[in-house]
Amino acid sequence: MIHKSTIYIGIIIFILCSCRNFELKKRDKDDIVKEMEENLNTNEVDQPPLFSVCRGKIEKELEQCFENTITKHLYNHLIKKQIQVSQPMKDTIWIPLTITKDSQIIIEDFDLPDTVAAEIPDLIAILEAGIQTLPKIKPAHARSTFVTTKYRLPIVIHIE
Repeated sequence: MIHKSTIYIGIIIFILCSCRNFELKKRDKDDIVKEMEENLNTNEVDQPPLFSVCRGKIEKELEQCFENTITKHLYNHLIKKQIQVSQPMKDTIWIPLTITKDSQIIIEDFDLPDTVAAEIPDLIAILEAGIQTLPKIKPAHARSTFVTTKYRLPIVIHIE
């Protein structure tokens, strides 16, 4: 028969030997933050970029307010330029925008349709100048971390 003391000694030895497998590794806070940033899906933001005019809107309206603010601003900028063309045109241009985590708005490289480029060769420069005069923007954030986001903004050109 096995004595109770032998069982207790066996359990103690087992516990002491198995404790090595349960070592907790202390991780540096910076390593944890870096890992979270690497695993952060920037396609899923908690809040889109935010202009001051959009503050106070409900969550569902923030994205629309962001797009409307840029569209109205660029429309007003283009109207001031009084663009003249030799023939009527109606076309939609998709402008790729990047809003960096440092609050910069950048127009990425894109090509204009041939008809638009022929009639308004400096359109990209005009749009870039309009983007530079936008009001200050707060970048998008995901899990309380500012992130860089990309958008495609449609601009309808309708000149008669």
